[in-house]
Amino acid sequence: MNKLILVLSCLVLLATSCKTLGISQTSQTQTTQQVSLGSIGLDKASLLQKEYKTTALPTYKEPIKVTASIHNFTKASYKAFLKANELQPTNLEIKVLDSAVIKPVYIQLHIADKLAIIKTLNNTDNTEVKSYLKNNAHTNILSSVSIALNQKQLELIKNADAIFLVESSPKTYALQLHNDGERTDLIKFNDGIIFGYKTSHCCWQENKRRNVDIVDLVEKNSSCPNSTYRSGLKAEKKINQIKF
Repeated sequence: MNKLILVLSCLVLLATSCKTLGISQTSQTQTTQQVSLGSIGLDKASLLQKEYKTTALPTYKEPIKVTASIHNFTKASYKAFLKANELQPTNLEIKVLDSAVIKPVYIQLHIADKLAIIKTLNNTDNTEVKSYLKNNAHTNILSSVSIALNQKQLELIKNADAIFLVESSPKTYALQLHNDGERTDLIKFNDGIIFGYKTSHCCWQENKRRNVDIVDLVEKNSSCPNSTYRSGLKAEKKINQIKF
């Protein structure tokens, strides 16, 4: 019995070590799949691996503000990059050498304008996506990614005055860079290697028309604010109870 407990404990520890990587004192889930910031999906877990399964792509007619931070590769993040690089079709090659004077870096992207995302998801352009989110409480929005890019693209992002998430074509997302108030370069997510991500989930509440809307986005393991619900169906049920 004690041996069985020991084996199970080791497996849990092994599975946990495969799921996350430490990046800037935050925990991100590793991925080997090509995913996009702003997409909707589900965490798909097995015993030794956890991946993100994209299930819906909202329409983003208006640009969404994004922030970018630059980080040196650690042993954990570089290992995650190498795994992803084997499966994502790019010619990107990055080598981390202790003797190198200039250390290779990657970009961590975050959705900065949460209100713009909420407004977009409640918009009539995304009626079907909103209905899907309401009926599937375990879905979440990919709100942060770690991406490795070539040196030219890294410099473009470093020097940009502003960065926005846009649709470069229907249901295909990209980063639109701005300088001096003008649009400059467009960087597609499949130009680089994405090896980590973080998600947020929706919080629901009754609106003035006695329907439910998305009113907040919180990190996956965080609770929704008071009087809001993780499940859109639960929020709707509360409205119906009040009506009767």
